[in-house]
Amino acid sequence: MPFKIAHKTGIIIIILLITGLQFFINTSLYGQGDCATKIQEAQKYYDQGMIEEIPKMLAPCLADGFTRGQKIEAYKLIILSYLFDDDQFEAERTMLEFLKKYPEYEIMPNDPIEFVYLFESYRTTSVYSFGLTAGFNLTDPRIIEPFTTFDLNKAALKNTMRPGFQVGVGVGRYIGHKMLLNLEFLFASNQYKFSDEISMPLTGGGKNGINSVTYTEKLYKTEFPITFVYEFNIKKVNYFVRAGFSAANIISATGQPSRKYLEDLQPLTGEYQDISIYRKNMLYSGIIGAGIRYKVPRGVVTVGFRANLGLNNIVRSDKRYDNQELSSRFYYLDDDFSLNTLSLSAGYYFSFYKPKKQR
Repeated sequence: MPFKIAHKTGIIIIILLITGLQFFINTSLYGQGDCATKIQEAQKYYDQGMIEEIPKMLAPCLADGFTRGQKIEAYKLIILSYLFDDDQFEAERTMLEFLKKYPEYEIMPNDPIEFVYLFESYRTTSVYSFGLTAGFNLTDPRIIEPFTTFDLNKAALKNTMRPGFQVGVGVGRYIGHKMLLNLEFLFASNQYKFSDEISMPLTGGGKNGINSVTYTEKLYKTEFPITFVYEFNIKKVNYFVRAGFSAANIISATGQPSRKYLEDLQPLTGEYQDISIYRKNMLYSGIIGAGIRYKVPRGVVTVGFRANLGLNNIVRSDKRYDNQELSSRFYYLDDDFSLNTLSLSAGYYFSFYKPKKQR
């Protein structure tokens, strides 16, 4: 007997739960359908000049019932109704609420001019942005003063660019209309090669041949660029140009020498060796660049080209002749040089917004 009672009680509970769930679903669907018609009703009221009832009519559905697109249209109607009712305070309060929920809203061609004027009186750009960047580079040493163990009048000195990379983070902040201050922290690798070639007789023989000395160098650095970025549009494409300054700390430098006499002789190639003591710690550069910014939800994707123009000599001139193996065995001496770098990077910056009425 108790089992039958418990069984019946369980069935009753299940029936009540199903009934309640069905009631909730029906009520929700009815509410959504009712809210869907509210937009059309409010628009008719607005067209007929009956603006006083629009905020009360749409407010309940703003909390729950409208889709994203319907909420945007509802906010527009409410703001316009306040503006035509000369209630500037409520119009501005509602506009601020709208911009906090939809900070990336862009003016549409059919937006009423009154709405556009009020919208443009607010700061709608992001306060600051934070992002990640990565890319590759080519490094070209800028010779400040050449040095060689050969006769400079007979030697042909040249440099070769080699590929490297950079990765990092950046923070940007608007400091004016379309003007952005960008701070970055990068970890980068640069590679390049020096070559000295000369026609000279081989030791112990009467034949002439090409005596070639090459030196391949690789360094790693942490870099702190500070740039000013100006944005502009051409045919709906967002471009930017930048200019600034960079200070880099050289954290590692290695070099590999090689010497070759004739085509039919094997070159003499040394091992990569640490040359950090022959390089200064800091590298300073001027920066110019340009690129494209593509707007995505809550941020931007950037693709940019930049040129770093080295300003200072990174060779410790007082130690130029200290590496005896390099100068006596491989016949190579360091030039005084700085580093020019061409780089291409892509990144994503997440935007943080704080809408505010502009003065």
